[in-house]
Amino acid sequence: MASNSGADESFEQGDEELGEQENVSGDRRKRLFSKECKLRCMMYGFGDDQNPYTEAVDVLEDLVIEFITEMTHKAMEVGRSGRVQVEDIVFLVRKDQRKFARVKDLLTMNEELKKARKAFDEVKYAGVS
Repeated sequence: MASNSGADESFEQGDEELGEQENVSGDRRKRLFSKECKLRCMMYGFGDDQNPYTEAVDVLEDLVIEFITEMTHKAMEVGRSGRVQVEDIVFLVRKDQRKFARVKDLLTMNEELKKARKAFDEVKYAGVS
């Protein structure tokens, strides 16, 4: 039994070391979305408190970064290696109806915005001449 308690102690030490590593890496890691109001405002828009817990925002940010990273890696495998193109993302989400519809909407909106900017610039330059 004495050897078992030694194993328990080393297991607990391993847990403590792991926790310390997580804290160190968590403190050093730069937060991409937390500085601005993006995720907090999005959470509020979806029904959370106006000032959600920092931990909740951090967890959501971790999930978002993980999702983006996984999708990017998958897109790089599907399309030309080393490059991510819109078509690759569309291909990856084609079976998920909600994501596919949202991607289609965003791409359509992007095209409409490009056309509107182009028309606005043409009117602006035509008025200057």
